[in-house]
Amino acid sequence: MKDEVCPNHKGCQVINIEGFVESAGMRDFYISNFCEASQDKWSECKRFQTKRALAFCPDFVLPDSNLTLDEIIFKIETEL
Repeated sequence: MKDEVCPNHKGCQVINIEGFVESAGMRDFYISNFCEASQDKWSECKRFQTKRALAFCPDFVLPDSNLTLDEIIFKIETEL
């Protein structure tokens, strides 16, 4: 049953920082549909994928972000 919760759950800002996601309803949606869902779901989370690839996840990335990893890296390099 350990696969039902994302391994990044304890440190993810979506979970741990109130107001990180502006809408409480959207935050609840992310938590139930990504963070605390099965591995099939949390492995689709763009924050999970980004952290796995880069060892960190920038604040602008949300679980359902449409940005590719290359686009995220480009944004980090050019805008941050």
